Amino acid sequence: MEWGGILAYLVSFAIMASIYAVFCLGLNVQWGYTGLFNIGIAGFFCLGAYTSALIT
Repeated sequence: MEWGGILAYLVSFAIMASIYAVFCLGLNVQWGYTGLFNIGIAGFFCLGAYTSALIT
């Protein structure tokens, strides 16, 4: 079994999970507590998803 590939996968998974966690916390603070929908945060998330889809 090759451990280098598994380790690289786990590192990339942890990075993506951290990015999603920060995004969710930001939306929860703005939309959950105040009731405001900030299109700027959602726009950056959509831009990142589009860029990720183009790269892969």
